Parts: sequence; C-alpha cells; structure tokens
Amino acid sequence: MFNGKAFTLIELIVVVSIIALLAAVAIPKYGELLEKANLGATLGNLSTIRSAISMYNANNFIFPSSIDPVSCIGFKEFIGEAVPYVKAKRPYSNPPYGNSVTLGNAIPDTMGSGWYYNNSAGYVYINSIANDIEGKSYTIY
Repeated sequence: MFNGKAFTLIELIVVVSIIALLAAVAIPKYGELLEKANLGATLGNLSTIRSAISMYNANNFIFPSSIDPVSCIGFKEFIGEAVPYVKAKRPYSNPPYGNSVTLGNAIPDTMGSGWYYNNSAGYVYINSIANDIEGKSYTIY
C-alpha cells in the first residue's frame, strides 16, 4: 500500500518552518522599503515645490505669500491645483504625512504635518522635527 512517494510529517514541518523564518525576515524589510519609497516621493515633491517657488520668484520678483494655491492664486499656475503631499509616515505616532501648509519665519520647531513655508525667504521644509527612516531630521532636507 505504501509506495514511498509521499512527504513525511517531519519534512513538511521543516519546509513550513523555513518559509516562516523567511517571512519573519522579509516582512519588516518590506515595510522599511515602503517607507524609503515614501521618503523618496516626499523629497521629489519638495523639489517640485522649490522649483515652483523659484519660477514664481523669477516671474514676479517676490516670493509667493503661500505655497497653497487656494491662498495664493498666482502660485496655482506653477504648482497646480493642490500642494503635493508629504508622503513620509515615520514616526508612526506623529507622522508628517499630509499637504497642509504652515507659514512661519524660521525652520519648523514642532512635530507638525505637511509643509512649512517661510514666505519672507522663500524656504520650504517638511513640517516636522522628527527623524526619518534613515535617522535624519526632516528639517535638513
């Protein structure tokens, strides 16, 4: 009756444990990879906003009063209908994720969300003093 072509229970347990071990290592790495992609998208959006501010300044010889196209209608032709998002989601307790705009005259000093814009100097930052996935403060970008 037994032809010897089936797997034994021990063999199946070994295969399942190897798969579980690989999953335990791969899943956290996948989460880190997603957050690095979000940080890259955020930095790309930051460059887009900075370029739009430069173009606005070149055309109008003044920095826009806000980078929110709803608040500063003239900026809409350079940035589009809405401000791009900060896509970074770390730290998970208070992420900078969002596209809100905070106006100020320095660099961010809180763990806010969205963008921080200094309209007197034309500087834009990620509005958070937290650290990103690489351990760097968001304000250095």
